[in-house]
Amino acid sequence: MNASQRSEDPVLLVRKRGGFAGERERSCHLVPLPDGTSTALLTLCGERIDLGTAELLPAPEGMPCVACLLASPPSGG
Repeated sequence: MNASQRSEDPVLLVRKRGGFAGERERSCHLVPLPDGTSTALLTLCGERIDLGTAELLPAPEGMPCVACLLASPPSGG
């Protein structure tokens, strides 16, 4: 996990689009909001997903990436 990631920072839900990965590789990942200059997304678990193969999800869908969940910062509260 990025040491500077805070629970207040926005994250996106993404997975690889069908046709670019098998179903087992299409986990729902957590990605810090990108700065707009990168050609790939770096998930909280450390996986790199090229922008052209990424599918933005409006809500959790499919199998969650357990490593992303474990790497996410604790919620404030």
